[in-house]
Amino acid sequence: ARKCRIVGCTLRNLGTYGVRMGAGCRDNVLSRCELVDLAAGGVKIGETVIRPQGPLRTGENTVEDCVIHEGGRTFRHAVGIWIGQSPGNRIAHNAIHDFFYTGISVGWTWGYGEGLATGNLIAKNHVYQIGQGLLSDMAGIYTLGDQRGTVIRDNCFHDVVGHNYGGWGIYYDEGTTGIVAEGNLVYRTTDGGFHQHYGKDNVFRNNIIAFGRDAQIQRTRVEPHRSFTFERNIVLYDEGTLLEGDWSQRNADLNRNVYWRRDGATLDFAGKSWDDWRAAGADTESLIADPRLANPAADDFSVESDSPAFKLGFEPLHIDDIGPRPMPRDVR
Repeated sequence: ARKCRIVGCTLRNLGTYGVRMGAGCRDNVLSRCELVDLAAGGVKIGETVIRPQGPLRTGENTVEDCVIHEGGRTFRHAVGIWIGQSPGNRIAHNAIHDFFYTGISVGWTWGYGEGLATGNLIAKNHVYQIGQGLLSDMAGIYTLGDQRGTVIRDNCFHDVVGHNYGGWGIYYDEGTTGIVAEGNLVYRTTDGGFHQHYGKDNVFRNNIIAFGRDAQIQRTRVEPHRSFTFERNIVLYDEGTLLEGDWSQRNADLNRNVYWRRDGATLDFAGKSWDDWRAAGADTESLIADPRLANPAADDFSVESDSPAFKLGFEPLHIDDIGPRPMPRDVR
């Protein structure tokens, strides 16, 4: 299917997924639709197999301004929007909520082998009420494999609840490579706002992470290359650990961040004091300071003009218009 449009439709009471863009589907658009009461998930783009270069490769499709909710009613492990071996897709301005597993999943290559999920844009989505304590090892957004050129930007992920482990906001799983996550707001998760299992040369910058229950940031596997860059972020919490997992070696660049624990407890940096952590070369320009957020208790994470984060290069988030936009007059 090429250059097809599904606009302004309601798809409900479905036995598996709502829309599937399979082999060879390119330049198609799903826009301003509601997908609701789904036995499985909302949208599937691409396949699990890697097709040879040619017309059967799926890519460059758009899902925008859709509401996808009440999913996984029979198949609990289903995903709101799933992208397999498929590049260049645009997932923007969607609201995804009330799922028992992951909100958005991108990639289908475990490890550092060939992967086609490159150059995808995930922007301005509102993803919440995910997991709901039923399943483990899931996230607001989950990624796998080589994703060079993929950007996760200006999204809001919140209320992600895992069963006995793994309820993260943004989760770089096995082999995730070359992703940039920037300008996102992540809050109220069971296991942390950000987790990288293993991967290389990823970037996590200018995000706000708040109120992880058990942890805030996690890295599972140490490898000889650079795992990720974590810079110009605000981390706010009042329970759990700051850093979870293996931080025995640097191999991850953390700097110009603002950390703040509201209950006044001393911050622990993977078993090191703040001075020892910085002496080891991490967060040399970062601060432990109140980030001056407007009213986080009421989910208002606006950054006040006198926030110390601005001195470190933090830029205001642009999430006022997340989720579906008002339908233009010509569509009505």
